[in-house]
Amino acid sequence: MLVRASVPDPVADRPSDDLLRPPDKEEMGRWLGELVGRYWVGCSGWAYDDWVGPFYAPGTPPGDYLSRYARVFRTVEVDSSFYRAPSPFLVRRWAERTPDGFRFALKVPRDVTHEVDASADAVRATIDRFLTSLEPLHAQGKLGPLVLQFPGSFRAGTGRARLERLLDAIPPDRALAVELRHRSWWTETTRALLDQRKAALVWSVVPETRPPPWVTGEFLYARFIGDRALTKFDRIQRDSTPEIVTMKRLFEEEGRPVDTVFAFANNHFMGFGPGTAARVLEVLGEPTPDLSAAARVAGQSRLGDGPDA
Repeated sequence: MLVRASVPDPVADRPSDDLLRPPDKEEMGRWLGELVGRYWVGCSGWAYDDWVGPFYAPGTPPGDYLSRYARVFRTVEVDSSFYRAPSPFLVRRWAERTPDGFRFALKVPRDVTHEVDASADAVRATIDRFLTSLEPLHAQGKLGPLVLQFPGSFRAGTGRARLERLLDAIPPDRALAVELRHRSWWTETTRALLDQRKAALVWSVVPETRPPPWVTGEFLYARFIGDRALTKFDRIQRDSTPEIVTMKRLFEEEGRPVDTVFAFANNHFMGFGPGTAARVLEVLGEPTPDLSAAARVAGQSRLGDGPDA
């Protein structure tokens, strides 16, 4: 759980004869983890060609996108894991290319949420492979929530047993969020089921439904998704600030007992994920990120300048 009450000192607990030594990496990581506050806001994914120019510098190699993204935001939702579990090699590269304190939220592969005919053994094998692949993130403290994202056609009457099996299949020491979109799930039975597992119900902003603002886990998880009308993702194209303001009220009222909030902006919501995430942070009263940091070269304090001396 993140600490919010006071600004910590990375050397406060040292013996008096060791106070002059600069803090090491472990001490700084612990200090930053305490300092960062309640809100973890980022984008759904980081590898979009349309971001080259408005976010990444022209000519940026795709392999550099993540490290440049991490200059601006301290968390990301991995959308690609929904289609295929990442390899351990790829996950190690993610861990290496992000700073201490960064967090990855990952969607569980759709083989277990969307394949109705998958056998229990196949589902268990898929989850085991997926969790094993994430060990490099877990070992470095960079693994955030896992997300079970179900389709809008997934209904309580026919799907409850499958949901229960999946809740049991994810180890309880892994933070878990569940995205349900069909209104048949909005019952006290569902709420009790999620609460028993301490799985957060995803507060999705989508046209077809609005989940109830239940607090069923030790964190909140919100997704600003929108519709599919926009297909170009290089700039903000519509103002959805009122919906962000509504979500802020939910965070502050229904979500008040919870210290940690993850919120992710999809490109479709306003047309440009990084700009939307920055707007979310602004509405929440958090420091506004410098989006130009993703495009700067090493040693450059702002775009248009040469490297600092």
